[in-house]
Amino acid sequence: MMSAFLDVHRLEFAVTYRCNSHCKHCQVERDRRASPPVAIDEALAVRTVHQVASTYALRSVMTWGGEPLLYPDVVCAIHQAATENGVAQRQILTNAGAPRPEAAFREVACRLAGSGVNAVYISVDAFHQESIPLEVVERNARALVDAGIDEVAWNPCWVVSKGHDNAWNRRTREILQALVHLAVAEDEGNVVQPDGNARRWLQDFLPPKVPMPEGSCEDVPYGGRLDEVDCVSIEPDGAISVCWDLIVGNAAEDDVLAILDSYDPYAIPEAKVILEGGVAALVEMARTRGIVPDPDGYYSVCDLCRSIRRRMNVGGRTRSLAPTGL
Repeated sequence: MMSAFLDVHRLEFAVTYRCNSHCKHCQVERDRRASPPVAIDEALAVRTVHQVASTYALRSVMTWGGEPLLYPDVVCAIHQAATENGVAQRQILTNAGAPRPEAAFREVACRLAGSGVNAVYISVDAFHQESIPLEVVERNARALVDAGIDEVAWNPCWVVSKGHDNAWNRRTREILQALVHLAVAEDEGNVVQPDGNARRWLQDFLPPKVPMPEGSCEDVPYGGRLDEVDCVSIEPDGAISVCWDLIVGNAAEDDVLAILDSYDPYAIPEAKVILEGGVAALVEMARTRGIVPDPDGYYSVCDLCRSIRRRMNVGGRTRSLAPTGL
């Protein structure tokens, strides 16, 4: 029987957390980037696509990272499986700067198109271009367009907001202007989040911390209710997450459909209190275990939730929140 709290329409793969760039806004923390495995096992990823698509009405499969095109064989295999299962949107988020000669990247671009990739979003902005030459990105974007991929778009990251006037955004606008001659549209992009490297390099642009941020899971970027999940992410080690750092099982260890079908956030104490009382209730649960909020405060309700959950579980990375016996 399928879970009443989860209906997967979107499947995301963090193919790898390795990257050819070291962006000052990157949300991937240093220990995660260095942790094994270097990339998700190809057979595991392909099997996961086939299994999920056999039960759920998948509309979208995305590969990202790190830099997914460091491992094009895995990326192509994932999207080939998505194509075979009739998934309409087959997307990649990439910096298009993986170090390889022009002819080699053109071959990769043709393989991506052949596997069924129909959308590529290229991260270009003041952060990525500190490490990745713009001429390499331009060359590789041309290769992706020439390969016949339906949608190739720039996906910049903005500081504070797209309209905010600061040195980072001005540089991003200069970069985008230098690329207008290409047949590549500009996607809406995203905004720097107070995670990972941004906490170190972009402190002056982050929101002020407050002791108890207001809001709910639905108020944060890419968030949503834990009892109305429609997107799951698969990490390089096979871990399955329904929210940032909220792991409900591992596809490398257990049957992925059994994990998804058995998902019940109300059987998970931490998730249950969040659903019924918000993050404030999670804080009170933590207090009963001797864990108190950081006196310096938090950037957002998501920042508070993740921090408290990490401290409630041993080892830094949140343990699986799946109920015992799943």
